[in-house]
Amino acid sequence: MFNLIRADLYQMRKSKSIKILFILCCISAAIMYVVCKQLTEGNLGQDVIGFGAFVTDFQMISLVSVIFISIFICNDFDNKTIHDSISSGYSRSSIVICKTITYYISILLFLLPYMVVAIIGICSGNSFESFLPSVFQNIMKYKSGTSFNSTVFFKILAIYLTMSIVYASQISVSVLIAFAVKKPIIVISLGYIINAAIAQIVNIDNFSDLFKLTPFGVDYSKLTLDASASVYGSFVGTSMIFMLIMIILSYISFRKSEIK
Repeated sequence: MFNLIRADLYQMRKSKSIKILFILCCISAAIMYVVCKQLTEGNLGQDVIGFGAFVTDFQMISLVSVIFISIFICNDFDNKTIHDSISSGYSRSSIVICKTITYYISILLFLLPYMVVAIIGICSGNSFESFLPSVFQNIMKYKSGTSFNSTVFFKILAIYLTMSIVYASQISVSVLIAFAVKKPIIVISLGYIINAAIAQIVNIDNFSDLFKLTPFGVDYSKLTLDASASVYGSFVGTSMIFMLIMIILSYISFRKSEIK
């Protein structure tokens, strides 16, 4: 299985598409920083929030990750890479686990610019306004001007790793879709629509209690530099359980599918 992961990581390093997606995340994180700062200074009206919402980590990670899944799972079905792996003796379970690990590594990559922007915001001493439930916006808003030291860095790093698990869990639904339908266009459209729809449904009172049991219902405002270990444990535990369920369902779907 390690060889499968190594092959995927090599493919990531050589892929122009992944580089473009990463650059897009860098640009989006920079725009988010500017929008948060300009809103505080009154240079932008509230009508910019609609555009600003698109560049937050909450939206951008969902979009680029679904595209990544379509590239690294669906395309591997199209070019027979997965078929070759099975022919070489790799089990379907190891392939699902390998793709999940590679997918999580991509989340770490895509989320990195937002962590960097949060650190810059803290060190800048500027004031920021948070316009969406984004952990990194909240860090800039409430901790700007905080003396940056190793303790603050490791707290931000812990938040970064925790949110990477949360986002990976939320978008793992698209992994299941990819192994079920194997069509990039369907995965991109359906995966993004499902995540966007759930983001709206989770705020409805009749569904909020149900979604609290999933990574879609976590309260982002609780994950701050002052958060206790129980908050991190709750975020990670809920997300890991949900992602494990998606991995199992992906394996079941993949096991029943016919590889031609």
